[in-house]
Amino acid sequence: MTHTWSWLDKHGVSRPVGGATAICDAFVDLLEKRPGEEEAIQQFLAANPFFLSEQLPHCHYVIPKFRFGGQYVSDFLLPEMTSGGTFWTFVELEPANAKLVTTKGQFAERVRGGLQQLQDWQMWVEDNRDHAIRPRPNGLGLGDIAGIWTWLVVGRRANINDEFNRLRRQATKDKGLTIMTYDRLIERYRQRAEFWDNFDPIKAVQQFASGPVPPWDR
Repeated sequence: MTHTWSWLDKHGVSRPVGGATAICDAFVDLLEKRPGEEEAIQQFLAANPFFLSEQLPHCHYVIPKFRFGGQYVSDFLLPEMTSGGTFWTFVELEPANAKLVTTKGQFAERVRGGLQQLQDWQMWVEDNRDHAIRPRPNGLGLGDIAGIWTWLVVGRRANINDEFNRLRRQATKDKGLTIMTYDRLIERYRQRAEFWDNFDPIKAVQQFASGPVPPWDR
């Protein structure tokens, strides 16, 4: 690893040896018992970073409470390192029981607040790109920035309605903001967790040697 990325070393994510699915079950339990405790949710994901790294194909680092601009703190920063460059995903968490839309058909307060934070972060990086890409300690050390992605994670799927879906499609189209419920995170992770819990390295090597491309490389 080059000096540019050395600051990421302490944020490297390792796959848990067995029990990946149990992490998912524990997260679901937390959301059901303490849905309004945003900080508890953040701390759980920080303690189990594999949950977030598996949301992206080439994410091997999970940075909690990433501070930048002197006033901004994202709940998480996820680098998606591809052959085309690094796409940095800023993640903002809101409560799992947050109201999603108002009776007037607008985003509810917590959703609006989360989206505003994401827009502020995007704008800051755009306006301070030189500082963002400069190596540490004089910059943020983000190196090549192929793109900035933003995720707002809020609410549960059971509370989604057609108006919310319309509003979030518009937010993605107009501002490039991604809004998802915790259920989407859970589904993505559970699929990967089940794969890893049933993973047989010896069988995988034999399959690779015989020709077919392993599913994680497709």
